[in-house]
Amino acid sequence: MDGLLQDLRYAVRTLAKSPGFTVVAVLTLALGIGATTAVYTALERVVLDPLPYPESDRLVQIKSAVPAVGPGTEWDVSEGAWFFFGREARTIDGLGAYRRGGANLLGPDGPERVRTAQVSARTLPLLGARAIAGRLIDEHDDVPGGAQVAVVSQRFWQRRLGGDLRAIGTTITIYEQPVEIIGVMAPGVDLPPLGGTPAALLQTDVWLPLRLNPAGPFWNAHTQFRTIARLKRGVTLDQAQAEFASLTARLPDAVPNAYKRQDMQRSGFATRVYGLKSYVVGEVSKTLWILFGAVGVVLMIVYANVANLFLVRAEARRREVVIRTALGADAIAIARHFLAESLVLASAGGALAIVLASWGVDALTHLAPDGVPRLQALRPDGSVILFALGLVLLGAAVLAALPAWRARRAVRAGELVQGDRGPTVGRESQRVRSGLVAAQVALALVLVVGAGLLIESMQRLRAVDLGIQPQGVVTAQLYLPYQRYDSLSKMWRFYSAALERVRALPGVEAAGLTSDLPLEGGFGCTVQGFEDPAVRQRILDAQGTLCAGEEPTSPGYFEAMGIPVLRGRSLTQDDLEHPERGSVVVSKAFAERFWPGEDAIGKGVGPNGLTNQQFYRVVGVVGDVYAGSAGGARGMAVYYPVLRIPGTAGWWANPMTLVVKTRLDDPVSIVPAVQAAIRDVDASIPVADVDAMETIVDRSMAQLSFAMMLLAIAASTALVLAAIGLYGVISYIVSRRTGEIGIRMALGAEPKQVAGLVVGGAVKLALVGVGVGVVAALGFTRALRGLLYDVQPTQPLVYLIAALVLSAVAALAAYLPARRAARIDPMIALRNE
Repeated sequence: MDGLLQDLRYAVRTLAKSPGFTVVAVLTLALGIGATTAVYTALERVVLDPLPYPESDRLVQIKSAVPAVGPGTEWDVSEGAWFFFGREARTIDGLGAYRRGGANLLGPDGPERVRTAQVSARTLPLLGARAIAGRLIDEHDDVPGGAQVAVVSQRFWQRRLGGDLRAIGTTITIYEQPVEIIGVMAPGVDLPPLGGTPAALLQTDVWLPLRLNPAGPFWNAHTQFRTIARLKRGVTLDQAQAEFASLTARLPDAVPNAYKRQDMQRSGFATRVYGLKSYVVGEVSKTLWILFGAVGVVLMIVYANVANLFLVRAEARRREVVIRTALGADAIAIARHFLAESLVLASAGGALAIVLASWGVDALTHLAPDGVPRLQALRPDGSVILFALGLVLLGAAVLAALPAWRARRAVRAGELVQGDRGPTVGRESQRVRSGLVAAQVALALVLVVGAGLLIESMQRLRAVDLGIQPQGVVTAQLYLPYQRYDSLSKMWRFYSAALERVRALPGVEAAGLTSDLPLEGGFGCTVQGFEDPAVRQRILDAQGTLCAGEEPTSPGYFEAMGIPVLRGRSLTQDDLEHPERGSVVVSKAFAERFWPGEDAIGKGVGPNGLTNQQFYRVVGVVGDVYAGSAGGARGMAVYYPVLRIPGTAGWWANPMTLVVKTRLDDPVSIVPAVQAAIRDVDASIPVADVDAMETIVDRSMAQLSFAMMLLAIAASTALVLAAIGLYGVISYIVSRRTGEIGIRMALGAEPKQVAGLVVGGAVKLALVGVGVGVVAALGFTRALRGLLYDVQPTQPLVYLIAALVLSAVAALAAYLPARRAARIDPMIALRNE
C-alpha cells in the first residue's frame, strides 16, 4: 500500500509536468464516461428500475389482440370478459380495471378541467395506494347505484382545498352532481404511465369508483377501461398466458352476447398477458438500449484514443523504464507505476464526468419527447455513481495494460538499450497504435451508418403526405356535462352556437368538431353495417374485418384540418338541420376497401354494424389521414354527423375536439378568445387539453426524431475522436520517420510525393477500419429495424457515404502532419538522425 501511494504521488507530479497530455486525456475520458453515465441514468430509471408499485414484477397488463384488424392491433378487455376472467382465472390473485377521464369544475377563475380516474375497488391495492387522510374507495363504494364518493390527490387537496383536513366529508361538484370527499391519496401513486402521452396529462386529480355491473348486459366493446392483474407467487408469465388463452376459448359460452366463435376465429382474437413494466416502457426501452450501445461505442473510442496517447507517452519513456529495471524494479513494480498514472487520469476524468453526466441528464430530459415514462427529475444516484466508478476502474485498467505489457516485453528482449529507436519495439508499438486507430474508425463508422439510416428515415417520414394541413391549426377538447346535455340535440345546440361564435373571431378561417384527431391513435375500430349484403360477404370471404373508425364530425372540420374532399362534398350545416337525410362522409381507404372499383357516392352504411334501421348515404369521399404515427397505416374512417337519424341508434358525440384554423403565426394565442366565445354559450364549459396541430405532428414523430438526434450527436463525437486519434498517430509517425523522410527528399523525392505518402498511409489505415466497421454496422443496424421507416438496414448508399466521410476525415486528419513532413529540410533531418 505504501508503494502504491508513493506511485500515485509520483504519478501526480509526473502528469503535472505534461499538462497538455494530461488535460487532453482527462477531458476525453470525462466526455466518454460522462455521456455513458448520463444515458445509463436514464436507462436505469426508465427501463431497469422496477415500477413504483408493491411487488411490481408480478403486475401484468391484459390486452385483446385482433391481428385481422391490422398488424399489432390490440384492444382493451371487454366488460364481460373482465368479470369472467376475475371469476375463473387461478394464476392471478388480483384483477383491477381503470379508466382515465376528466370532469368540469367551476372555480374562482372560471371553469377548469380536472383529470379523473375511475377505478375498480381492487385496483388501488394493486397500485399500493394509501390515504393520508380519510379512506380509499372500497368494495362497498364500487357497486352500481352506490353513494357518490371521491378520493382526491394531495396536489388537488392542497391547490383547491387548501390542505384542510376538514375537507373530508365535504362535497365537490363532479359531472354537476355533489360528490363526497372520503379521502386524500398519498403522493407518489398514480395509474401506470401511457407511452407517448405527456406526463402532465396523466396526473390524476380525483379518483372515483368505476362501478361495473356484474349483471350486464355485456357487449363486444373493448374501449371502456384498461385491465391490470397481479400474478400469484410462483406463477410465471407463460403460465398465466396459457391459462388466459384457455379462458378466451370459453368466452363464446360465457358471454354469448359479446363473442361469437366464428367472429373470434376470423379476427384472430386472442388475450395477451404482458409484464406491466414492459408494456409501460414499450418502444422507449429499445431506443434507450440503442442509445446506450451508441455511447458505449463512443466510450470504446475514448479508451482507444487515450490508450494511444498513453502508448506514445510510454514509448518516449523507455529509457526511464530501463533505468528502473536496472535499479531493481520488477515487472509488477513497472506495471504498478503505469497503473498509478492511468488511475490518476481516469479518476480525474471520472470526477469531471459526474458533473458532465449531471448536465447530460438535464439535456437528455429536455431533448426527450413528451410521454417517455419516468424520465422526469432524473438525478444520478448511488447505483449510477457505482456504475461511473466501474467505468473509471475499467478505463484505468485499459490505459495501463498495453504500456505495461509493452515495457515488460521490451525489457525482457533487451531492446531498450539500443536507444529510443529500437526497431522491434518501434514496429510492434506502431502496429498496436495503428490497430487502435483502425478500431476507432470502425466504431465511428458503425455510429455514422446508424445515424445516416435514421436521418434518411426521418427525411422520408417528413415527406409523407399526412393528409392534413397542420399550419395555423389549434385543437382543444370540449366536455359537456351529461346531466344537462343528455341528448344529441342538446349537444348540437351548444356545439352549433359555439362554432358560430368561434368562426366569427378575428383571424379564424374555419372551425369544426370531431371525436378523434389524426395522429393521436384514437380512431378505434367499430363494426359497420352495409346496405348491400354482398359487401359483408365479400369481406368475410376474404377473412377481413368490417370495422372502421366511427367519427362523429361537424361541418367545418375538414376545412379546418385541411383534409381534401376527393369526391362529392363534405358535411354541411343543412345536413344537421335535416338529420333525417342521414348524410355521411367516408375516407378514401374506407371506400376502396368496401366498394373497390365502384363509386361510393350514394352507398348505404350503418353505424355499430346495424342493418335493421335506415342507412346513411355517402355524400362525399375525403382524403385519408393517419390515425397514429405517420409510420403506420392510414386510418379507415366513416365521418357521421353529430346528429343521428331520428329514432336510430349509434354514436355519442361527447366529448368532442374543437379544431380551429387561424391565420396567426402562433395559433395557440387565440385560445383565450375561444374560451370567451365558449363561455358566452355556457359559462361552465372549459377549453381543455389545448394543443397546436403542428405539435401533435411533431409528437407523432418524436421517438424517431429523438433517436436520430442522439445517435447523430454520438456519431459526430465519434468522428471527432477518430480524427483526433488519426491526427495523433500520423503526427507521431511523421516524427518517428523524420530521418527516413530526409533520406527520401535527399534522394530526390518531391514534397508532394512525401505528403501523398503520409496521407495515403492514413487513408489506408482508415480503409482497414472501414472494412471492419461495415461488418460491425451490419449487425448494429439490425437493432434499428423497428425505428426505421421505409429504409432497409442494408441501404448501400448510406454505407458508401459513411465510408467516404470516414476516408475524408482520415485524409483531413493527415493533412497537417503531411504538410509538416513535406517541409522537412533533408540536411537537418539527417543531422538529427
